[in-house]
Amino acid sequence: MKKMSEKKIIQLAKNVFETEIKELVRVSEKIDGSFYKAVKLILECKGKLIVSGMGKSGLIGRKIAATLCSTGTLAIYMHPAEGLHGDLGVAEDNDVVIMIGKSGESDEIVSMLPVLKKIGCKIIAITGNINSTLAKNSDVILNSYVEKEACSLNLAPTSSTTAALVIGDAIAAVLSQLKNFKEEDFALFHPGGTLGKRLLLKVSDFVHPLSETAVCTEDTKFRDVLIRMSERNLGAALIIEDGKLKGIISDGDIKRILTKFTNADNLTAKEMMTPNPKTIEYDMMAYDALKIMRSSGSFSVMPVLQNDGPAGLIKLHDLLKSGL
Repeated sequence: MKKMSEKKIIQLAKNVFETEIKELVRVSEKIDGSFYKAVKLILECKGKLIVSGMGKSGLIGRKIAATLCSTGTLAIYMHPAEGLHGDLGVAEDNDVVIMIGKSGESDEIVSMLPVLKKIGCKIIAITGNINSTLAKNSDVILNSYVEKEACSLNLAPTSSTTAALVIGDAIAAVLSQLKNFKEEDFALFHPGGTLGKRLLLKVSDFVHPLSETAVCTEDTKFRDVLIRMSERNLGAALIIEDGKLKGIISDGDIKRILTKFTNADNLTAKEMMTPNPKTIEYDMMAYDALKIMRSSGSFSVMPVLQNDGPAGLIKLHDLLKSGL
């Protein structure tokens, strides 16, 4: 193993970035009417979009297919070797196939071409060899040629795979804009991610309804308020009269009362409550509710209103636990 200084190792890493950036710039300069034709072909596709590639190109193909799916364009990945052993049965007339290959001469890719053409598929090639068998048998050629790999031996697919990946990203991004794909759509396909949660989850998904909440009237005595709060264990009681929210009593209020009064038994809820408390709307986005609770002195609980009437309580802990 060679011995290298920290400075030398950092410079080698930067060289990789510089090489790949330069190659990407060159590839971007090759983007022309063929890219438009490829996008148009996919937009007008009456069937499926299939992505395929062998080796490192196949790994890039998987990522491109995944990016397409997550940005509003249904795509599947098909491994060329598996395709030659039965999986080509998934291809149908009217399908569009994106085939990726640096040389465009991989045995598996070349063997698939006549079958795909016979089936009636349209083929988009992402290749670094515009004179290859793949290119000659494709309906659209996207030139991903690079002059230099970032590998020190100029052998391992590095710049070339990056170029193919970015072309795929460009296709997905452009299609997304043409389809008017919105944040809400992205969230729908990413319900487990932070953005998905922020755009999908509402206060209604977290509210503790009145049936689970300590509810008192204005004349409820201290002891009964305390018992009901202990039974529900949500950290607060709502004071409701004639279906209207009058106030809230929190655990913090109880502690202050016990500190202030030697005997609080005769106090009523009206005397203890915080009147006209800040509230959260039932149909509000949960992330907006979280921001309100944090900016309002970090309320641990807040009343929830629906159609101007009390619907329950929401807890800051529940929102934070969800990963919003």
